[in-house]
Formats: sequence, structure tokens, C-alpha cells
Amino acid sequence: MARKNEVLAQLLREVGWSQSELMRAVNRLLGTGYVCRSTVAEWVNQARVPRDPVATVVAHVLSEVTARDITLDDLWQGRAKSPQLWLPALEGLQTSWDHVGTLHTVHDWLDHGETTLDFHHRSFLPLRGSGLSGPVWSYLDCATKPISQIAYQHNRRNGCVISSAMTEIVALVVAHLRCLDDSEGGSLKNLRFVHRHLLTVGQQISSGEAADSAILTSLLRVWMQLNQLAGWMAYDAEQHGLAQRYWYTGLHAARSIQDRSFGAYLLALLANQAVYRGKAREATDLANAATEAAKGAPASIRAVAGGVLAHTEALVGNAHGFQTGIDRVLSLIEAPDASDNKPDWLYWYSPAQVRVQQGHALLALARASSRPSQQWLTDAARLLAPHAVLDDAQFPREAVYNRVWLARSQLWRGEVDTALRTVRSTLAEHVVRPPRTVAQLRALDDELARQPSSWTPGVAELRGNLRDLLLGVGQA
Repeated sequence: MARKNEVLAQLLREVGWSQSELMRAVNRLLGTGYVCRSTVAEWVNQARVPRDPVATVVAHVLSEVTARDITLDDLWQGRAKSPQLWLPALEGLQTSWDHVGTLHTVHDWLDHGETTLDFHHRSFLPLRGSGLSGPVWSYLDCATKPISQIAYQHNRRNGCVISSAMTEIVALVVAHLRCLDDSEGGSLKNLRFVHRHLLTVGQQISSGEAADSAILTSLLRVWMQLNQLAGWMAYDAEQHGLAQRYWYTGLHAARSIQDRSFGAYLLALLANQAVYRGKAREATDLANAATEAAKGAPASIRAVAGGVLAHTEALVGNAHGFQTGIDRVLSLIEAPDASDNKPDWLYWYSPAQVRVQQGHALLALARASSRPSQQWLTDAARLLAPHAVLDDAQFPREAVYNRVWLARSQLWRGEVDTALRTVRSTLAEHVVRPPRTVAQLRALDDELARQPSSWTPGVAELRGNLRDLLLGVGQA
């Protein structure tokens, strides 16, 4: 009789998971129906070793839920193969914080990036703990040190030249890609489109065809911004390891051209992602790094970093720390000189956006705190409602996302009918639905199922429509 995998069985007991819950966690990464419950039972009861990449994914999801590293050898007693296509987010990117290191990251994308997001592509598992914050603090340790100017000599052998006029056109393309993201969000279709532009700019950097070092610096600035945008789209597409990989690449480029403000922005995005994923320790560490990097930066950059740091206080239930932090951010962003030296890539950030962030943070505070939360939920709804309008012409993607969260907050306050009216309007076919928004719709459906009124005709009808929508939402 086959031996039981006692390590796996003990881990499931430790986290309070059934075999079905492990199955669902694995399928969330690999796709619905990728493994079935009987297969999971064989892993536990017969010590069967899953094929690659399943063994790696199981170790990853258990590491995530236990907040400690569960290795392949730990879990499968040395019998599982090392992954070929499922890799840590920063695989191959941890290199020196200078121009040589930046070129290394460019070449890694060019060597492997053609198949990213395609069939049999490399997939990247998000990092946690010191695996993520360690490299970030390594960047910060170097960020204030002088760096040599980019030494560059144009490759004149083939006669091709990349001019300043060409780089200006590429910069305009990036601006239009930002509009695409604001409008439609991070579907995999849109992410593939942005990724193709990123590889094109990478090839231009690598080619040696820039007319001079100033043109190369302009290309690196575009590369840096494309990595930020692609990372945001990957985050919106729930591809969190890939998002970390893009942002870390952008961090290298920011260091190479000595753009400390953009480095602080990327660190704030990494912290925001950790907040979204409920990783409080990582979020706090990354937000502190962003705040440190933003010292001496324009007020808008300091406000972005401070806003995420305040959100981390809410995530752990610290109401005083959150309020103190958000008051500081509001004083920065509402000051008369707040727009002075504001970078063009921070066009979306305003006092209104801080109020939205404050609303989301209040929802996190209400979930985390043991204190009565009704007033926090009321305040959150008041802050989110003006920015949850379906015909928002500027940021329709975020308006829909805010609207789903508004419905969830109304449900938590016991206002079931109001929540139903709010969410019903998001079921129209034209509404933008990147996977991050879809994930919140699924969470809302789960919460409706737990309502005492879940059997009533209104709730049952809406849940049926919601399930039809979720079944029809494509992730491509």
C-alpha cells in the first residue's frame, strides 16, 4: 500500500484546508479544471508526485498561505522535478545596479520575451518576504550613490540611426498606450499589445543604433515607462509575478538614468500590489522603501508613496496610523504648489484619487479592525461613490472597479437592495472587465451566497445573471 504524504497532509491541517480547497487554489493559477479533487487525494493519500508545473504551483500556494517557504524537496521529499517554465518572478534579473545591469535585463527580455503570454510560455510566480524586499532594499542602498554616465558609441556598421525624432514618436505611442489602459484595463489581449512595443524598444536599446548617448537615455526612459505600464496591466490581469518582473526591470532602468522619482513610483506600485494581495508585511516594507526613495522628490511623488504607506496601516487595523498618514498625504496633494514639477506620467494622480484610495483603505480597516466599523463603511461608500460612475469618460476601468467595491461595502452594511442596484449596472456587456475587476465580482457573488436573503427572487436572479457573466468573461 502506498505511503501517505504526511508533509502535505500536515500542511493542509495547519492552514485548515480541505483537499478541495487545495484543488481550487491550484486551479486559480493553472486554469479551471486543470486538476480535480481525486488527483489531489492521490497526492495526499498515495504520495503521488504531480507533473511539472503542478508540483511547483502546489509548493507556491502553500508558501503563500503559510507565509513561509515550502520547497519542492520539503513537499515531495526530493522526488519532484525542478520547474522548466514556472519560475520565480525575478529569475535571471538580479544583477548590478548600473547601466551594465540594465542592459542585462534588456537582453533577458529579448532572449525569452517573445514567448511571454503565449502558449508554453514562461510563467512567473510572485515573490514574497525577503525574496521581494531584499532586492528592493538593495536598489535603495545604491540609489544615492553616484553612477557613471552611460558610455556609448554608435554602431555605424549598418548605417541605421535612431534619431531624436524617432524617440519622440515612441514617447507619443506610450502616451496612447496609457489611454488604452485607462479605458480598457489589463486584459491579456491589451497586455500582449503593450509587451510587443516593450520588446521593440528593447531591441532598439540593444542594437547600438541610437545616434548618441542622449538618444539612448531617451530610449531607456521609454523602456522604463513601458515596464511600469506593462506591470500595471499585468497586475490588473492578476498576473502578479509578471507584474513584479516588469516593475523590477523598470527599477533597473530608473537607476541607470538616475531617475529616483520614478524609482519611488515603482516601489509604491509594488507596495500597492502587496496591499491588494493582503501581504501586510511585504506591503509595509515596500511602502517604507518607496517613502525613503521619495525623499527630496516633488510633493506628488511623496504623496503617492505616503498614500500606500497609510494604506498598509489600514491593512493591519491601525486606525490612528492610517488617519495620521492620510492626513499627511492630503496636506501634500492639496497644497498650492502640489502640481509643481509633477511628472507627466503621474497625470492620473490628484486629490480626487487620494479620496478614492482613502475609501479603499477604510474598507481594509473595517475588515481588519476589531472595533465597530459601520462609520468606516459609511465613509468609504461616500468617498467611492463619486468615482464609481459607469459613464466616467477619463478612467472607466477604475470607475467599474470602484463600483464593485461600493456594492460590496453596501452589502457589508446590510443594505442588500442598494448593493443589488449598484452591481446590476455592472453586468451590461459594454462594461470594462479586466481580471482584477472580475475577481471582485466573484468575491461579491460569494458574499451574496452567504446572505440570509440569498434565496429571495431578487438576489437569486442577480446571482444567476452574475454567474452567466462570469462564465462568459474571457481572460484572453
